[in-house]
Amino acid sequence: MSEEMSELDMIRQVASDRLIYMRLMEKAVNDIDNVLSNLKRDITEVSQQVAMRNQDMTMVQEEETDESAEE
Repeated sequence: MSEEMSELDMIRQVASDRLIYMRLMEKAVNDIDNVLSNLKRDITEVSQQVAMRNQDMTMVQEEETDESAEE
């Protein structure tokens, strides 16, 4: 009977170890997903800022060209 209990304890221990690894992997995947989401958001924000800056620069250049043409 004690052999059956020790075998059962070993099975429980292995199951517990596997659960710990699964939880670690789940946390890692969630952390990576969060990092990727933040990176995508930051890249989108920077891209929008660059596009707005470029649009403003184009408008200034067009205004300067119009003023030169009028003279």
